[in-house]
Formats: sequence, C-alpha cells, structure tokens
Amino acid sequence: MNNFAITYQHIADILSFEVSASQLEQTLSDPSFDWDDIVQEGSKHFVIPAIYCRLKAKQLLHVLPEDLISYLEYVTDENRKRNEIILIQTQAISQLLNAHKIEHVFLKGTALLLSGCFNDLAERMLGDIDLIVNAQQINEAYTLLCDNGYIPYQQTLGHQFFEHKHLPRLETEVSSTRIAAVEVHSKLFVNYNYDNLNNILRDKRQHNTTNIPSQEHLLMHTILNFQINDQGALYNSISFRPAYDAIVLLQNYSGSKPWYALPIIKNFFRYTGLFFKDITTATHIKPNIFNHFYLFKLQHIRFYKCWNYLLNLGHLIPILLKRGWLFISNSAYRKAIIRDRHRILAHFRQNINFF
Repeated sequence: MNNFAITYQHIADILSFEVSASQLEQTLSDPSFDWDDIVQEGSKHFVIPAIYCRLKAKQLLHVLPEDLISYLEYVTDENRKRNEIILIQTQAISQLLNAHKIEHVFLKGTALLLSGCFNDLAERMLGDIDLIVNAQQINEAYTLLCDNGYIPYQQTLGHQFFEHKHLPRLETEVSSTRIAAVEVHSKLFVNYNYDNLNNILRDKRQHNTTNIPSQEHLLMHTILNFQINDQGALYNSISFRPAYDAIVLLQNYSGSKPWYALPIIKNFFRYTGLFFKDITTATHIKPNIFNHFYLFKLQHIRFYKCWNYLLNLGHLIPILLKRGWLFISNSAYRKAIIRDRHRILAHFRQNINFF
C-alpha cells in the first residue's frame, strides 16, 4: 500500500450514510480498485463486519469478487453469533449485580449493542465486556463475579504500584452462554477528568433490564475512550471503529452539545471529518489546515511511521523518568522490576523498535 489516505477514504465512503450508493458504485466498480487494501486496513480497525453490512445495505455486494463476498459474509456471521452470546452473558451479569443491588453501567461496545443503535447486531466487533461500578461497591461486585465462575487474569507488577481504571481483567471458560472477558471499572480514565462524565452512573438509562449510559454519555465516552485510552489525541489520528460508532450515534443524537467545544472532542470531530461528511454535517465542525497534516502523513507512509515513532518516544520518556525515580526510591518496586526484568526488557524493546 503506497497511500493510506486513499484507502481510508474508500473505507469511510463505504461506512458513511452520506455517500450515495450510486456514487460509491462507480468507485468500487473500477477494475483497478484494490480490495486487498480495504480488507487489510478494515481488519486492523475491526470494521470488516461493518463494511459488509454497509455494502449490503447499499445493495453493492454485486460489485465485489465472489470469494471476497464469501469471506466478508463468513466473518460477519461469526461476529453476529459471538455478539448474541455476549448479550446473553451481559444479561446474566446484569441480573447477578441487580440481585445484589450493585449500581453499575455497561460501557463501550457492550453498551452500544444493548442500545440497539446498529441495524445489524453483527456490525460492531467487541473484545471484552466493560462496566463501571459504584466505587463503594466495586470490590463486592468483583468478588461476586469471581464467586460465579470468573477467574482473575494474572497481572503484571504495574497493578501493585500504579493506578488503573479497572480491576484485574476477569477471564471465563468459553461456553454457549459465556465467551468474553469482563473488566470492572472504577473510573473511565486514569489521567482525564470531565465533570459531565462523572454522572454516568446517576444518569444511566435502562434497556431491557440492563443499564447503559445516557445518550449523551454514550457518545461522549465513545469519543473520549479513543482519544485518551487509545491515544488518538496523542497521535492525532482516527480509528474506524470509534469513528463509525460516532456517526451512528450522531444520527439520532438529541442531547446537549456545548461539550463539542472541548478541544479534545473537537479534534476528534475534525480528524474524522477529514473522511466522513457525516461528522461535519452533524456537528458543523470542519477540519482545519493543521488537521490536513494527517493526510500528508497518510500519503507518505515512511514519514508517517517516523513521525509516530517520535511521538511514541516523546510519550515514553516522561514515563521512564518517573519510573526510574520510583525504582531508585521504592525498594519494593525495585525488587519487583528485578524479578520481572526479562518481560520488561522485551516490552521495552518492542516499544522502541522502529518497525
């Protein structure tokens, strides 16, 4: 692939609700159209089922090669089956916590599926089941899940010395009613605070006996989770899964909009607006000249990789300095580092490796 910008625009046009089927058909019918790039980048961004569902909705499957249709259909069907099990699992967790009067709200992809915002259950790929629990009840909730067959994942030494947004991940044996790991959150972010989001438990809404965020909080957390937890704001980039989540949620959003003006939110809209007219139409926030630097990077892949490498180093250096001081000043941390030195060195090499 020589130009990410072209491939990104093609994926955005497929996912978009603004780009007409006739306009898209002209592009996709070109004999030189490279489907391999679409599949490769779509897989990296976890939007292969969404791509298939949008092409099907636009009645454009006939322009695809037959073997590609079969592949996309298979991935989508498998994801639909997985999501159906995840919803059963989520309902069981909800019933368990409700029975013990534990205040909780499901987050991220799980909440999106529960909200019914997608036309097809298969559109959204999920990893874990995420939920936030009242801080005073989080240990009770965690113990309750452990007592009901969930197993704490073995953690690295970081959980002993640094604050995390969730307790150790809970694994489960795969069955017909359980397939996903569970992460019980005490907070949404470690290094970011916005008062409006602190009310996510208070403003929760119920959907088929399960608790999900309000319309406003669901959209806001979708954006901020990518910008902060997934470092979208650090790299000034986009990811198609949260971008697609956002355009789907914006279609029916009727909540307040003053928070659109937050710089970290506005940047999300500006960068996704480079590819999605849906974003600029819904928010009236347009990309500026600085955002177009991202297009330049996507058009020059080697420069793109070099730039992101430097950003990664800039992000790592302050962390290494703080942890270096902790290594000197805290004997317990020092001993833990020495015991776990092989894994830490391997992780460090992976982060500083240029390619």
